[in-house]
Amino acid sequence: MIDEKKALELIALGEGQHIEFKEAVPSKVRELSEEVCAFSNATGGYIFIGVNNKSDFVKGFTIDNTKRSSIQDSLDAIQPAVYSELYPLTVKGREIWVIEVQEGDQKPYVASGSIFVRRGANSQKLRTPTEIRQLFDDAGALHYDEAMNKWFKMEEVSTQAVRAFKEKAGITSTSPDSELIWNMGLLGKKGEMTNVVPMFFSDECGKRIPQAVVRCVLFKGTNKVHIIDSKTIGGPLLSQYNETTKWLKQRLAVEYIMDGFNSRIEKWEIPLDAIKEALTNSICHRDYYDTAANIMVELYDDRLEISNPGGLLPIVAKNFGHMSKSRNPKVFDLFTRMDLVEKVGSGIPRMTELMRIAGLPAPEYHTEGSFTTVLYKKSPASSQNVIENVIENVIENVGRNLKGRAKREQIILELMRRYPGISLAELARSLNVSERTVARDVVYLRETKKIARQGGDKGGEWRIIDDRGEDAAEATGQ
Repeated sequence: MIDEKKALELIALGEGQHIEFKEAVPSKVRELSEEVCAFSNATGGYIFIGVNNKSDFVKGFTIDNTKRSSIQDSLDAIQPAVYSELYPLTVKGREIWVIEVQEGDQKPYVASGSIFVRRGANSQKLRTPTEIRQLFDDAGALHYDEAMNKWFKMEEVSTQAVRAFKEKAGITSTSPDSELIWNMGLLGKKGEMTNVVPMFFSDECGKRIPQAVVRCVLFKGTNKVHIIDSKTIGGPLLSQYNETTKWLKQRLAVEYIMDGFNSRIEKWEIPLDAIKEALTNSICHRDYYDTAANIMVELYDDRLEISNPGGLLPIVAKNFGHMSKSRNPKVFDLFTRMDLVEKVGSGIPRMTELMRIAGLPAPEYHTEGSFTTVLYKKSPASSQNVIENVIENVIENVGRNLKGRAKREQIILELMRRYPGISLAELARSLNVSERTVARDVVYLRETKKIARQGGDKGGEWRIIDDRGEDAAEATGQ
């Protein structure tokens, strides 16, 4: 409870993140509870009733017992219950009323069936899943893996899953599984079951939490047209990591190099450690509140793409490659205990270095909607040597006297003809120019109706249009 001096100091600051003025009690009392809800979902604050933003500021306002009871009933309807105080205060000889609101520790809070949050001098109603997930991120505590779980019981813990985790984490304790789970801080403050427990120690993880699976797909070629194999992997998260790694190793080429009397060296077409980094990052950082999307592991002739729902957290985006902050701190902590992920945010530079040592292109990262890591490999369909030969043939046959954009256009057309799924980044690398330059060339080719795009930016392909304005493939009956 504040005094007159403190009230004047706050009022002098004007409306903002922690202060709201009301000249009178609104005709719809629920508007006050919505403001209280918004402060609880943010960092707390004060609502001054009987104060405005005009020159006289303190107008004064009296609340009788009936109105006070109505306000209190409205505040009590906020779920979960918030901590707030409603009390009168004399300021400059006039009575005003103050609602003092503390930041809640059980976010999100709901009033009038909706979630409200304070943003600057306004209280905002959250309308989309993205806005709500952002509130979870801002809260810094309401993460999916820490949320209470109502369907899983301690006696359902898989002893095999616990044994696998302990072996990987180097834990030799013979304590009961329940004691281990408690000691690792995986339960709520009062011992309540949380989602992270079945995520790690239940075979039901991919069934009762259907979004917590990895979907692996093997494609023929460099686009999504022909699927050769697919598999959905559920179960405990460590098992998902192991089974996905096993699936990839069965489909990636490996070269065995003999090193004298030492053990043979395995040289994979994509470094396994780089794959490990990308896969653990996707499991740790994915948005498990998004029930409509899974982690996707997509293997093409020329690359591997690993995608997880949810873009980068704002603070991570600002410090990309230099810090790590997970949407799922408990999951992240358990993977750290198993030495499968680093706390210092070294994953991005480590993947870059691993690819460099292997003589492969640096990883690419796409953050639109989901977060995707692209790791390129050497394969007959798109190796740099083959592309260089294509470029040489184009120059020799049709581009000998061409220069600048005209020469690039011919090369782009031929590469698109051979590799319909080729990306702008691949074109830029092949031509040794910037991606912006290639983007301008491609825009020109589309405007002049020499090419067309079939499908979206991701997963689509290029189509060459002949001089009559027809699709070249259709015109030749292909």
